Amino acid sequence: MLCTGSTPFILPLPGKELKGVVSFRDIYDVEYMQSEAGKSKKVAVIGTGLLGLEAANGLNELGFKVTVIGNMDSIMNMQLDASSGHLLQKVLEQKNISFKLGAITSKIIGKDKVASLEFEDGTTLETDMVVMSVGIVPNDALAKKIGLHTDRGIIVNDTMMTSDPVIYSVGECIKHRGTTYGLVAPLFEQARVCAEQVCEISHHMYTGSDISTKLKISGVDVFSAGEFDNDEDEIMCSKDHALNTRKRLSIRNNKLVGAVLFGDSTDGLFYFDLIKKETDITDIRKTLLFGDIGIDESSAGASGVEKMTDDEQVCGCVGVTKGDIITSVANGCNTFEAMQADTGCATGCGGCESVAKQIFSFVSGAELVIKETLCGCSSHSTAEVREYVRALNTVKTIDEVRCALEFTSTCETCGPAINYYLSSQFNDAYVHNDAERPHNERMHANKQRDGTYSIVPQMQGGLTTPAELKSLAEIAVKYEVPTVKVTGGQRIDLLGIPEENLNDMWDEIAAAGMESGYAYGKATRTCKSCVGTDHCMMGTQDSMGLSVKMEDAVWSHFMPHKFKMGVSGCPRNCAEATIKDFGVICTEKGYEIHVAGACGIRTKACLKDRFFETEEEVIEYLKAFVQLYRTEGNYLERVMHFEERVGLDYIQSKLDTAEKIKQWANALPKTIANPWKTTDHRKSA
Repeated sequence: MLCTGSTPFILPLPGKELKGVVSFRDIYDVEYMQSEAGKSKKVAVIGTGLLGLEAANGLNELGFKVTVIGNMDSIMNMQLDASSGHLLQKVLEQKNISFKLGAITSKIIGKDKVASLEFEDGTTLETDMVVMSVGIVPNDALAKKIGLHTDRGIIVNDTMMTSDPVIYSVGECIKHRGTTYGLVAPLFEQARVCAEQVCEISHHMYTGSDISTKLKISGVDVFSAGEFDNDEDEIMCSKDHALNTRKRLSIRNNKLVGAVLFGDSTDGLFYFDLIKKETDITDIRKTLLFGDIGIDESSAGASGVEKMTDDEQVCGCVGVTKGDIITSVANGCNTFEAMQADTGCATGCGGCESVAKQIFSFVSGAELVIKETLCGCSSHSTAEVREYVRALNTVKTIDEVRCALEFTSTCETCGPAINYYLSSQFNDAYVHNDAERPHNERMHANKQRDGTYSIVPQMQGGLTTPAELKSLAEIAVKYEVPTVKVTGGQRIDLLGIPEENLNDMWDEIAAAGMESGYAYGKATRTCKSCVGTDHCMMGTQDSMGLSVKMEDAVWSHFMPHKFKMGVSGCPRNCAEATIKDFGVICTEKGYEIHVAGACGIRTKACLKDRFFETEEEVIEYLKAFVQLYRTEGNYLERVMHFEERVGLDYIQSKLDTAEKIKQWANALPKTIANPWKTTDHRKSA
């Protein structure tokens, strides 16, 4: 039996031998990439397939500036149609992964180490590392040496027999009917046929594999199975712009031959089963786009998993069938986690987890309680991770927390979350791990669609001076800033700034007396105000002055999410304070406090919290409220959702006396820093 596997294909480019050129194949490749985190800055990933995009995502999470290079005009073109590929590209660009498509690499440039790439059109791309993910080469050297028939792979027949009748072969080293499979699921089918043939217990033949793929990137749901690029096929397509989902089905001779799902892969296994079984879809054509919602009257009331046969594969990564799950439950595995440990089901890419849970619930007769975990790297909930960090007495690193809680891997969800919990628990004693922070927070600026950045100086209460405006205008002219915009938060946004200009502009803005407005961070954004008693005939209090004091009190403190405030000088509410995270309505007698409002995808009016007579009481309460939110809020949880989770009564009970308010307020860290003075990306360039 030959199972010699494959090796990664390295493009035969000039410079491929330079240090920094790696494949994405084994643990040694990954360890090298991890060792370069913090040393190298830019990475080029050649290859826009499944593994190439997963490599790009992992490198992006390590803090690299990643550019994915492909010679086609869309990504994952072997699995996705062009429209779905463009949707996926947009989602990945939002994660700060860049793309250079329709580009053919001609050479790798550098002396001892990679410095740049050159393309056939004459353009170049600076990079510190090149990761090639452009396919595999079957390892057939031994087969050639012993005289077996090979053709870019060991040739086998439908019994997995080679040209020598006493030698069989399976896996990525073979070519069967002109195809080499680089996925694990076909290997299980090949091995089963081979074992049965060798043991003479069956005459099953291997006729090839129908394969499905699922992209393993947190927050990106993509499924593909079968064919999708035959121009003669009938196409059924649906798209939901609000949910950013797309479904494309290919039909040939009243049979489903291909399915591409973007944004929601719930029906993936249902469609894959129809493809594998070559089911006639005539009777279900009208409802096919809606998934498994009642194929016929005879099966009315039966769930999709109930109709599955025992030999239907559920987990392609490990080769687990529905029957395997049934056997596991019958042998005493009475929890989903126990079944996973027993069978290995849903422990790989996670694409089958939803169906596996449905089968487990159906077979065990128990209502499965699905635990919402922080991410796919851990079995712990967000609250459990947060409470673990809150119970720590000494500072730990992110990796130490992951190790203690037995995380199985890392991702862009758990890294920033743990980083935030540690920073809010230990404040200045904890040193932020920049590699685990969102890209915009690492850059202290907001990355735009075209790869440039925007920066927003702080303007407390929307106030500025002629001198500040003059300085900003001169800086904008000097650096040829293409767009200058007044924001909804009463600040000025400078847009279209190349990365290499950020530090010099920060220096000049800071020299003009302005600081970072934290428009990029999970922190205090603005405190919007009206002009109040200084100018308005209707004003009852100094709303501008209070707004400045409120920003001063909580500026620069990182929070679970962005935090917006407002102060209106009278009940006419010109500053829209009642749709902010924390709002103040001024009256003749004092200040009404309103909390947990929102005005975004969802609009919600604030809840009236309490009333204070003095500005000092307002500031003290604001600091206490912010510290409570920083301590007990989940990462990426806006104040609105925090209040909906714990309730206004709970918040008020934690802050119902002057002593409690003082204790929470005093716990808010006092040290603040202007990142535009403490950060210099030129040092790492």
